[in-house]
Amino acid sequence: MSKIHISKVTEAVSKLCIDANCYLSHDIRNCFLKSLETEKLEIPRTVTEILIENADIASSGCSPICQDTGMVVVFVELGQDVQIQGGNLTDAINKGVADGYEKGYLRKSVVKDPANRINTEDNTPAVIHYNITDGDKLKITVAPKGFGSENMSALRMLTPSAGVEGVEKFVVDTVSAAGSNPCPPIIVGVGIGGTMEKCALMSKQALLREIGTKNPDPYWAGVENELLSRINKLNIGPNGLGGELTAMAVHIETYATHIAGLPVAVNIGCHVTRHKSAVLSKDGLVEYDENIEKSDTNTQLAPKITGKKLTTPLPQAELDTLKAGDMVLISGHIYTARDAAHKRLVEMIEKGEKLPFDLEGQIVYYAGPCPAKPGEVIGSVGPTTSGRMDKYSPTLINQGLKLMIGKGERSLEVKNTIKETKGTYFVAIGGAAAYMARCVKDVEMIAFEDLGAEAIRRLRVEDFPAIVAIDTKGNIIE
Repeated sequence: MSKIHISKVTEAVSKLCIDANCYLSHDIRNCFLKSLETEKLEIPRTVTEILIENADIASSGCSPICQDTGMVVVFVELGQDVQIQGGNLTDAINKGVADGYEKGYLRKSVVKDPANRINTEDNTPAVIHYNITDGDKLKITVAPKGFGSENMSALRMLTPSAGVEGVEKFVVDTVSAAGSNPCPPIIVGVGIGGTMEKCALMSKQALLREIGTKNPDPYWAGVENELLSRINKLNIGPNGLGGELTAMAVHIETYATHIAGLPVAVNIGCHVTRHKSAVLSKDGLVEYDENIEKSDTNTQLAPKITGKKLTTPLPQAELDTLKAGDMVLISGHIYTARDAAHKRLVEMIEKGEKLPFDLEGQIVYYAGPCPAKPGEVIGSVGPTTSGRMDKYSPTLINQGLKLMIGKGERSLEVKNTIKETKGTYFVAIGGAAAYMARCVKDVEMIAFEDLGAEAIRRLRVEDFPAIVAIDTKGNIIE
């Protein structure tokens, strides 16, 4: 019998939360580097180089790779010969999450209830999956899941007649519809069989496999290869800007199912697909996985970004010179605002109230930063998915807002409104949050401080990299 005290569990979970969010896995980094050997297009190469540089910045300072430090998913493999002492295992895990998110200056993104949406302020509760196994050890895997990728996941209850062809079509269609939103290059987890909840769980577990591993069944390994080939021919590419590498891997997990069903779930992992594990055994021994990339200095592959230098406020004549696909380097002031802040701004407009800042000629950056460490100006601060702001954007645009920075595609209404008002939509590099933080030189709280990460802040930036996704003529990056 192996006796493990809950204090060791809390300690391990705390460390895993920080390591998962701050250190890129070797297999993913190697995939990035390998893609640079064959990618011929300039923008995908630059994006990939920025992602590598971003990971090195995060590693050297133990900073979050991405500002969306996720909702924590924990997989627990509990040996039946393990005795947990000192308290409740679930409570110990949640205490470790709260501790890790505080110590690691990680963004707290969990709300208490789907309706009232009040932040829990410590990123708990975690989503915990338990599995009883043989032996006298306890294995804990922490997998923080950002919702830029989680929101792009899907489940379909196919009928048996759909066959593997139907499964493949559903997977490819799901990735195609996701486009740039989940911050590609992605890992695609697929669960097939079981029941509705079982296939969804398998699709998430599939993301834990190391890149390069194959399903042990040769048939399904072949399906993984076929799907990976088809997905990479979609030409979505890094950050959705085209190129060879849309997906780094497709991992399939299967289970027995009912004669009347063919459940399929697709869970998309972003370009970092974070997960770290530890094994606890008797006498308090803890072994951590070593599949992480730590760097004391920045990479020698520092990207050389060239683009048109812009200084805010941007006059219309200058905006009119920009074309979809142009790389730009922005200096001056921009404002952060995302879901909750947009909702409040629109409510204020509808009530005829004065807004906390004048929208005319400003740039709104769809971002919610991590907490800043002592001595830092701001924590990691990458872009969030722009589509979630589409409900509110036309109202703000009609109030004078012309310039927006985010990631992902916009709705037809927003595209048309941008064209009609001769505005511009920029995309920043999804997930490159530590890199973006280095471009921020000063921060001022403007409004809605109670919203935490979602508050409105004014940032002074220097050479903030972005790409013109929609220009003033309505042209869209291809």
